[in-house]
Amino acid sequence: MPITEFASLSLIPPNTLSDPHVVDFFSKVSSWQSSSSGYSLTFFTNPAESAEIHLITGWDDVRAHEEWIASSRNQELLQIAEGFLNIIGMVHLDLDFNEFPVGAESLVCVKSTAATKGVSEEAKSKSMASIPEYGWTGHGKDVQEISTGVYYFAESDAHFGPEDDGKEDMHVRTRLKRVKFT
Repeated sequence: MPITEFASLSLIPPNTLSDPHVVDFFSKVSSWQSSSSGYSLTFFTNPAESAEIHLITGWDDVRAHEEWIASSRNQELLQIAEGFLNIIGMVHLDLDFNEFPVGAESLVCVKSTAATKGVSEEAKSKSMASIPEYGWTGHGKDVQEISTGVYYFAESDAHFGPEDDGKEDMHVRTRLKRVKFT
């Protein structure tokens, strides 16, 4: 089963998503990385934080991604990005990327930071998805167990309970809007 890479990046001000060097950079990332991985890349921005960019893609496994990270092409991309982009974080999720809605224009991501020990995946999934028949949903844990918690994704905010449910410390909700770099 292919895994899903979920990377969070941040533009360094005064850089913006529409700057030609930013567009060119992400176009290269998309082309070069997808030719290495065999999976398409999707990019999303956080409308509440215009400097945030989230990259979502697939890999056959963590080792394949690590080989890409060490490659000369990726190292070239990292050098290009050095002056205008920060890496906030990245996880490899046990979410089958073949099931990911690569054409989705928007998503909601909820990271559950609550203790997950002893709670079944089915119970966690049911607690987060209140209207499961409305669009795609998926969830995954970090396969390397570097981070704790579970990442839940849905095409609709209706899948998740009210935002102010008294559990702010347990869930971090981010609305994501598709961005294309052409």
